[in-house]
Amino acid sequence: MTTKAGACDPGGFSLRKDDALRLSLYTDLSLRLLLYLGAAEGEAWTTTPAVARTFGVSLNHLQKVARGLTGAGYIEARQGRSGGVRLARRPEEVRLGAVVAELEGIGCLVACARGPCPLAGRCILKHALDAAERSFVRELDRYTLADVLAGPTGATLRALIRREAERPPDD
Repeated sequence: MTTKAGACDPGGFSLRKDDALRLSLYTDLSLRLLLYLGAAEGEAWTTTPAVARTFGVSLNHLQKVARGLTGAGYIEARQGRSGGVRLARRPEEVRLGAVVAELEGIGCLVACARGPCPLAGRCILKHALDAAERSFVRELDRYTLADVLAGPTGATLRALIRREAERPPDD
């Protein structure tokens, strides 16, 4: 998969069964941050430490994700005492496939240059895998942030956000 927006990971070789198609940690945290911000009431600013605590994830990783999503135009960020992050678009406008495609890169499922492979340019496998990847993104594009938040995911997130708001600040 990828290590950052749009770059193929030339990573190592693994035969583990659990290494099936998966999203990078960067994309996973990006989707979680977008969901959290979409579930937040109104257009309130939210701090990345609050989001990191809610999901039990690294604040440093989440801040890197927030910078990337800000650069991509999905969220807004503001420094200072009343700062934080919030969605830059309405949840109905955020298509999950577009987010994943932008963050993971399209056509990176197999890196034929790795090795390099003597079949590069003459192998139908790369074409088949790229087509499957495009189908995956098209299927995700059927859903928006609003679609996901309309069900139990949104209700659970809103409850977590309320619980976080009632929590005393860390010393």
